[in-house]
Amino acid sequence: MKEFWNLDKNLQLRLGIVFLGAFSYGTVFSSMTIYYNQHLGSAITGILLALSAVATFVAGILAGYFADRNGRKPVMVVGTVIQLLGSGLAIFSNLPSHVNAWTTFIAFLMISFGYNFVITAGNAMIIDASTAENRKVVFMLDYWAQNLSVILGAALGAWLFRPAFEALLGILLVTVLVSFFLTTFVMTETFKPSVSTDKPRENIFQAYKTVIRDKTYMIFMAANMGTTFIIMQFDNFLPVHLSNSFQTLEILGFEIYGQRMLTIFLILACVMVVVLMTTMNKLTKDWSHQKGFVLGSLFMAAGMIFAFMTTTFTPIFIAGVIYTLGEIVYTPSVQTLGADLMNPEKIGSYNGIGAIRTPIASILAALLVSISPIIKASGVSLILAFVELLAIILASIAVSRHQKETLSVY
Repeated sequence: MKEFWNLDKNLQLRLGIVFLGAFSYGTVFSSMTIYYNQHLGSAITGILLALSAVATFVAGILAGYFADRNGRKPVMVVGTVIQLLGSGLAIFSNLPSHVNAWTTFIAFLMISFGYNFVITAGNAMIIDASTAENRKVVFMLDYWAQNLSVILGAALGAWLFRPAFEALLGILLVTVLVSFFLTTFVMTETFKPSVSTDKPRENIFQAYKTVIRDKTYMIFMAANMGTTFIIMQFDNFLPVHLSNSFQTLEILGFEIYGQRMLTIFLILACVMVVVLMTTMNKLTKDWSHQKGFVLGSLFMAAGMIFAFMTTTFTPIFIAGVIYTLGEIVYTPSVQTLGADLMNPEKIGSYNGIGAIRTPIASILAALLVSISPIIKASGVSLILAFVELLAIILASIAVSRHQKETLSVY
């Protein structure tokens, strides 16, 4: 934790807010699909989840633009206020004598929308307040905090969701209140937008048009989308594969079937990140960000492919170890590499455009599930191998272009 205490105060606060937000997600959000399914049915639940994905994407786009236009802190404060309103509505919608699933959905939509305001502007703040020397460490701590809080939050949520849902909503409200206090009264601004009297300020379309014209960054985005596609298999084909093909076994009287194996895979990943992240960062501190991207994503792809090609406990457990080691190396490397490629005057917009990565990768991963009965696990594995190869090539091109552009300036 020595690295944490050596950071700028704003970075410490940002990491604390990430911890609180991910903890809230682990306690409540991870079980909301069950809640909607119980109250509204599976068909409507699917539509609501799709609407939530669209809303969070829009939130990221808006937050990125306003973070460059008005500064990081105002956007984060607005985000926490929206979260507070949503948390209050969620509690009001789930009183013991009055439960309304529709207003509950609106409440959680507001919370997600506000949280993405905080995350997008906060990511820009990380780049503002960090240096080239410590940025990878900051992203490492950010990822570590998220995994630790998810473990703690998921444990609490699994324990209280059914018997004491109202208590979880109360915990959610408290965490948002703490985030609001830290953001509003303790955090300071890290970015002052330049105001030019010679030309009108860019509107949101002009701002993102400038980012999209940055060919180097967009090539990197395509590479990042490919590796995100591999990560998205965690929520898409991996559950299907384990559910359909995993060979059930019994350990000490405890039956392990497909769904439980998926949970073991998830817990293994989170625990390994929490325990090994600092050690792995020290071992790879002299690596270039490109090397971390390439080797980390290779291990992720290899682990996922190995999991798809096996159906028994021990090989899949080993696959989880391989995958997670790759993710530990890959995550801070890809975030730092992406930050290096951004225009310092438009960091918010660059982070906003990054919001398209996850929904597009999710859609492609879902389509892969749809065709998986035809191409089988072997076909899915071949596609993942091709996507990984393409991602490595694109990332290498982006880094090469950036190096040439940097040299041309001097």
